[in-house]
Amino acid sequence: MNQDAKEKLKETLYREMMAYDAGDPARIQHFVKVHSFAQAIGKAEKLEEEIQFILECAALVHDIGIKLAEAKYGKSDGKFQEQEGPAEAEKMMRVIGFEEAVIERVSYLVGHHHTYTNIDGMDYQILVEADFLVNYFENGNSADTIQKSVEKIFKTKTGKEMAETMFFPKPADLSLSETWAQDALQDLEDFIEEQGIYIRQ
Repeated sequence: MNQDAKEKLKETLYREMMAYDAGDPARIQHFVKVHSFAQAIGKAEKLEEEIQFILECAALVHDIGIKLAEAKYGKSDGKFQEQEGPAEAEKMMRVIGFEEAVIERVSYLVGHHHTYTNIDGMDYQILVEADFLVNYFENGNSADTIQKSVEKIFKTKTGKEMAETMFFPKPADLSLSETWAQDALQDLEDFIEEQGIYIRQ
């Protein structure tokens, strides 16, 4: 399957998930943000094209089990999401026309995205990290809680950098060098020379 065909499938899945969660902006915005982080981390980590595709599809449908879990059990804990989500994801993806191999892997990821042991691939690892990045903010977790879980769970360089940038950034170095005035003047003179500007002394 070529890249254009994959993009069309992914766009359709995006729209179908919005329709599935219609009237629930919090759920829609959650999966949109998780997808965005997953997409960015995967590209920065240079995933193979097929793994990137699976990752992004899984990010779109990772919480698809919440609605059924709430209807059946009155709650949507992680284990209930993992229990109810795979079949719903498979059904939606088959109707859209995804290949069975992709459906199978996405279904596995949906059924394990709250399980943080035995992570068996970069698609799984990055999905977990992207979900945490969004949940940290949405849940209002403390900086200490975030830092401890990042140290324990995050593996990718990009995911760790994103967490640090958002939740515990290093102070910016605002100090001026000893020669800052001379450097600024030289930069101005160089610019004037490049532009051919004549300034009367």
